[in-house]
Amino acid sequence: MFQLNSVNRRKAAKHICLYEGVIAHLYVDTRGNVTLGAGFHITSAKALSKLPLREKSTQKAASRAAKIQEFERIAKLPSGRLASWYESQCKLYLPQQACVKLLESKIAEFETELGTLFSAKNGYVPFRRMPSNVQLALLDMAYNLGTPNLSRAWPNLLQAIRHENWQLAATECRRKHVSAARNQATARLFAQSDSVGLLKRLGHFLLTKALARFKD
Repeated sequence: MFQLNSVNRRKAAKHICLYEGVIAHLYVDTRGNVTLGAGFHITSAKALSKLPLREKSTQKAASRAAKIQEFERIAKLPSGRLASWYESQCKLYLPQQACVKLLESKIAEFETELGTLFSAKNGYVPFRRMPSNVQLALLDMAYNLGTPNLSRAWPNLLQAIRHENWQLAATECRRKHVSAARNQATARLFAQSDSVGLLKRLGHFLLTKALARFKD
């Protein structure tokens, strides 16, 4: 049995913040998504109304109506500008503490989703048994791509993960729409785990051989 690895959520949050940035106001990303905080895709005015936004002018809690108006106004703006371009159009903001809390809850959600995807039932070493750097790399990809996209559109990467071939995973994790620095960081996380993967595969091999001899 291999040890379960707990996800380091603080490290994961720091990594995601580094590459997503933390923007306190709404903006529209390059794919036309209304976005906030550390790359949080705000799907609707209703979703935004549930967040603890505050008014810039008074620092007071924003009303539900104000949040809905904010979403509708920003959603109509052109997409893909620098986040700072949208700031003058925004009347509300999300406090830093609330951004961090939301990020931590999102990471927990992705942990659960990745645990379901990468399971023994699906032919993978369970997510919680993967090297911690692999967990972090997959959290970054799931956060950026969405777990459904990761599960459907990355067959070569998934095959490498199924075989715990982290060096191959490092070459198959490149995304087209993120920075070179982020791609390199993710590849490095996989590659740094390769020696662990080799040891695990050797352990599996030796265990299988031992069991075979025992049966004989």
